[in-house]
Amino acid sequence: MAGTPLIRRAALFWLVAFALVVQGCVSRPAESPDFRAATPSEAITIAEEDTPALRSILSGPRDTLNVLALSGGGADGAYGVGVLSGWTESGTRPKFDIVTGVSTGALMAVLAFMGSEYDAQLRDLYTSQSDSDIFRTKALGGLLSDSIYDNTPLKRQIEKVVTPELVDKIATEHAKGRRLYLATTNLDSNELVAWDMGLLASGGADGRSNRVQLFQKVMRASSAIPVLFPPVYIKPKRGVQLRQAHVDGGVKAPVLLGDFIYRVPARKRDVYVIINGTLALRNAFSAVQPNLRSIATNAVNGLTSELTQQTVFRGYVRARNSGSGFHLTAIPEDIKPLENPLEFNSDQLQLLYETGRRDVQLPGFWWQKPPNIKQSDIVAAR
Repeated sequence: MAGTPLIRRAALFWLVAFALVVQGCVSRPAESPDFRAATPSEAITIAEEDTPALRSILSGPRDTLNVLALSGGGADGAYGVGVLSGWTESGTRPKFDIVTGVSTGALMAVLAFMGSEYDAQLRDLYTSQSDSDIFRTKALGGLLSDSIYDNTPLKRQIEKVVTPELVDKIATEHAKGRRLYLATTNLDSNELVAWDMGLLASGGADGRSNRVQLFQKVMRASSAIPVLFPPVYIKPKRGVQLRQAHVDGGVKAPVLLGDFIYRVPARKRDVYVIINGTLALRNAFSAVQPNLRSIATNAVNGLTSELTQQTVFRGYVRARNSGSGFHLTAIPEDIKPLENPLEFNSDQLQLLYETGRRDVQLPGFWWQKPPNIKQSDIVAAR
């Protein structure tokens, strides 16, 4: 019995040594300090007054400008898909001039941008999935690599959706002045990147030779939840072999509502925001369990809720200041949200889809301002 602790210590030592050796062998594509913070050729600088991506649509004021912003939320995206479907059925869904998407919202945004004829495809993508259609568990290997899960199944689904024909259609719409923006986070510089996907579909700012593959990569990166899914390594411009590590745009912005939306001149502008989750800061549907997964999930959900509230409020203030209509919806607070954004339960997905599909057709569906907004906040926004 006296030798048992020694055996255990030896086993632990070799396990740790093995982990260090394996991690030391895990490498990433070539990178350079000069390129870590470089703005990709197809990205817009959302903090500037004007960018090359916007100049071609700033020629003169439009009569109307309809903007759709889709948030992150994982499997809760079934709610947003239901809203889009029910909106189509009501006969009041506009053709959007600008569509933005983050994380699961990025996957939705591409097909929402193309129009209501893609509603059925969106419904199938969000209501008939299982975990195995999105990711595979790496088991112990996940602790020794760049992610816990292998998202190859999601990669294959994106490749099925984003065909050369679809990319060509997006390029055609881009030429007409419509814009599609997806957000990723450059993990090397900790910066939000807003990609002009129509520009990318058109060949990019410097003539990308692999525009379809790059389009797919950006979509995959936008939904690559750090630690859970591996980063996607992307060349910031043509002609270099150096790559940046990009992950989920929700790390920096749960929904993309930048000032660039309001710099396109229009006599009447309406911004529609779909939050694929709840806006409630209080969630007492279930108690935290005494394990790392439950504690970590609840902590992250709390931080995400705060960031979402702040982002939505800033978007609301920008809309008021520019005289734009602001319309908002989120999963109703009486519906229990998914405890795990990667929990693809068919019954829950169908419930979320039908909730969005039914409610959007009810009178007075769209909120005109963020919920729980204080009177002092309204005064501050004026």
